[in-house]
Amino acid sequence: MRHSVIGCAVLVAFVVLTGAPLSPPAAEAGEAQTTATNADDAIVAYYFHGNKRCSTCRKLEAYSEEAITGGFTSELEAGELEWRVVNTDEDGNAHFVTDFELVTKSVVLVEYRDGEVVRWKNLKLVWQLVGDQDGFLRYVRDETRDFLAEG
Repeated sequence: MRHSVIGCAVLVAFVVLTGAPLSPPAAEAGEAQTTATNADDAIVAYYFHGNKRCSTCRKLEAYSEEAITGGFTSELEAGELEWRVVNTDEDGNAHFVTDFELVTKSVVLVEYRDGEVVRWKNLKLVWQLVGDQDGFLRYVRDETRDFLAEG
């Protein structure tokens, strides 16, 4: 046990000192990358979830992905926007909970400059709109459009 704690501490120190990303493999086929962007400058639309996933949580993810990939095709292709699904219960991803003050499954828009977070927005109304797919898509697309325009 003591050796694994020391090993973890050494790994964390290496990551912090070198800035190397801690990136476990995707848990599910087709799952998006789970770490901060490799590009220094990017806007990322994240869907954060944990290991326990109910049908409503899966619907949140599906609607969020539809809103982003269906509403921002050219921005995604141009690299102006990235879509990422992150399991915060996986090793190396717990920091997102603190970084973005997550209390449940969430859609968060994040702008990175020089590899650092410069601003972010949690789209908190997604839970209220999960029963209204059109309203959900409109909300996420409007918020994302506004976020992109501010960048």
